[in-house]
Amino acid sequence: MANRHINILAGAALALFASQTMGQTGDYTVNGEPVAPEMQKLMAHYGIAPGAYFIDVYGNYGPTGAAPAANIDGGPPRGWSGVEPRGTANNPYAQAYVNGVSGVRIFWVYSPSIFSGATGGSSGYVHVCPGNVFYRSSEGAVNVGGDYDAETGGNNSWAGVAGAAQSAGRWGVEDGPDGPVLALYDGEGGAQRVALATMLQGSWKFGQTKYAAEAGKASC
Repeated sequence: MANRHINILAGAALALFASQTMGQTGDYTVNGEPVAPEMQKLMAHYGIAPGAYFIDVYGNYGPTGAAPAANIDGGPPRGWSGVEPRGTANNPYAQAYVNGVSGVRIFWVYSPSIFSGATGGSSGYVHVCPGNVFYRSSEGAVNVGGDYDAETGGNNSWAGVAGAAQSAGRWGVEDGPDGPVLALYDGEGGAQRVALATMLQGSWKFGQTKYAAEAGKASC
């Protein structure tokens, strides 16, 4: 996606994502396109009423037929020409609302600190695919990704490899106190989770691992 993603469409900015298995919570459109069910759920969580909305390439958003309510960065509208956009081509913000979580590729890079006891580094991808399936690949050292716990010496990792590894699992969206959460379930009953609002910032960091999400880049 672009340098920055979406956060909320009321107050702070817009937001996206959720599970394909969840029912719709109302009728929303963005730039004339139906919003994905998961996006509708997140918009409803933030109190955004069903209706028609627009998002332009500058990240300005608002109800169709009105001036922008704000910019997705939380600031005032910028670059506004007075013309509402049509369609989603070359507009990653609008595309995210229309397409939802399916097709998103998450890239991560793990760089161990001198205090973690790990050496080297690693990187990989998580491909979030239709049918609530995800694929994960990684290359590099052990202790890949996640949060290092200084008290226990443990690493709550997305993957743990020496060399290269590939795996697959299922994903879903869970309700959290601060909004929907993307959960990646492994084959042993465990799961890794990240808030959708965090993911939609486009890039974020947990512990010694940096992440970046890109819409439409998944290999499924």
